[in-house]
Order: sequence, then structure tokens, then C-alpha cells
Amino acid sequence: MKIRTLRLLTKEGVANVYKNKLMSAASMITITTTLFILGLVLLIIVNVITNLEARKRELQVIFYLKVEATRLEEEEVAMFIENCKASGIIAEYQHESREQAYENARMNLKNESLMEGLTPENFAEGYFVKLSNPNESDQFIAKLKLLSGVNSQWISYPKQELERISGIVHVFNYAAIFVLVVLMIISILLISNTIRLTVYARRKEIEIMKYVGANDWFIRFPFIIEGMVIGLIGALIAYLLTSQAYGWIKDGLNNLFASIRIADLQLMDFGQFAIRILVVNIIFGMTIGVIGSFMSVKKHLNV
Repeated sequence: MKIRTLRLLTKEGVANVYKNKLMSAASMITITTTLFILGLVLLIIVNVITNLEARKRELQVIFYLKVEATRLEEEEVAMFIENCKASGIIAEYQHESREQAYENARMNLKNESLMEGLTPENFAEGYFVKLSNPNESDQFIAKLKLLSGVNSQWISYPKQELERISGIVHVFNYAAIFVLVVLMIISILLISNTIRLTVYARRKEIEIMKYVGANDWFIRFPFIIEGMVIGLIGALIAYLLTSQAYGWIKDGLNNLFASIRIADLQLMDFGQFAIRILVVNIIFGMTIGVIGSFMSVKKHLNV
């Protein structure tokens, strides 16, 4: 197909959006509604996953050295931790000296008589470590156990909580994929039925074009462009509606979380994933428009 022909058919497809205002508006409403629901669902899923991933990163590997650890063994552990920090395995850590451990124990124990006779030398140094990738906790703990100064009996990590959070994240990932597929199928069916009415009204025109020798793509191309334009406009409207609705939802829920003292659970600002939502909307909107148009025209090409 020549470039001049493509330009002509493209102009015709764009013009058809205006010529068939009622059907175009119905198609846009269908796409806008679908993408609006899709956008809000995705935003909720992304927020849940983000908060869960943040919770995973807050989980700590807590371990203590042996009380009788030598100075050399303490330095070996300190060097190991610093190397892991430098290589990115450890996101951050806190070191608890013998003196700090002694003071913390004294503050936490209500019965001071239990501390009688104890000195900082009776306590062990401790580390509170946050890993960059919590899923690598097993490998990190295995390396810790190889250090002679570490008391392997005093290494703890909430593995069950990590597995529970990871399982929930997987469920929400699958839920996102399921929602995308279902909404896309529903949208294609709705948009194809709407566009089919437009095509049906012009079926005679299509039949005449077939009789005079026009090939299928020459006939189909303006409808595809029409579907793309409708999908694009619907996607942009849905994006604007989603940004406004999400802003109200975010403010309301964040205020609710603050009032019931769950300040660590916060919905993210829309701007943090605005571009991704816009791209998803445009891709889905135009794809739905193209597939819907393609399916609608196909029936009338068999003359």
C-alpha cells in the first residue's frame, strides 16, 4: 500500500470518528469506563504490593556474637558486615555493643535484682541487619554461621512472616494479571459490538468497495484507525478521571490510617506511577479499539 493511500485512509478513519459522533461517543464511554475501573484496581494492587515489599525490607536478621568471642573474632564479624554493606547485600544495620546490651537489659527488666552481679562483660555484641533482598536471607545466615565469633543459636529471622508476605504478593500479582485479561476481554466484546453497529450502517458501502475490487486491508484500515483514535481518546479521559478519583481515595484512606494509628500504611502519590498508568491506558485503549474494529469489519468483508 502506497504512502499516499495510507495518508488518505488515515484521514478518512479520523474523520469517521466525527461523522459517527453518537457511535464514537458510545465506544469512548465503554473504553473510558473499562480503563477507569482497570486503573483503580491496578493502583490498589500496586499499593498493596508496595506496602508488602516495604514490610519485607523492614524484616531484620538479628544475631549475637559469643559472649567469650575474642577481639579478633569481633573484628572479623564487623568486617564481614561492612563488606556485605559495601556490596549491597545489606541495606542497613545497627550494632549493639556489650555496654548497650547491658543498658537495654537493665531498662527492660522491671526487677533490677535480676541484674545483680552482671556487668557488660556478661553480655554479647549484637547486630540488627536489614537485607537489600529479603529472599536472600538463607544464604546470608548460612555465611554468618561460618564465622567463629557468631553464636549460631542466637540467629533469628522471621522466615514465616517473609514467606507469608511473599505468598500474598504472588496472589496479588496473579490477581493483577487476571483483572487485566478479564477487563480486556470484556472491553473487546463491548467495543466490537458498539463498532459493529457503525459498520452495519455502512455495510452497503463496504460491499460496493468489494465489488469494485478494493482489497480487505483497504476497506479495513480506516476502521482500524477509527478504533485507535477512539481508544486513545477514551484512554486519556480515563487517565484524567483515575487521577482525580485516586487522589480522593488516597487522601481519605491516609487520613483514616492516621486516625487509627496505622501511620506506616500509606497510599502512594499518584505521581509516582502516573506515567505507567498513562502508558498502560494508551496501550490498552488503542489495542482494544483496533481489535474491536478488526473483529467488527471481518464479517462484512465476506461478500
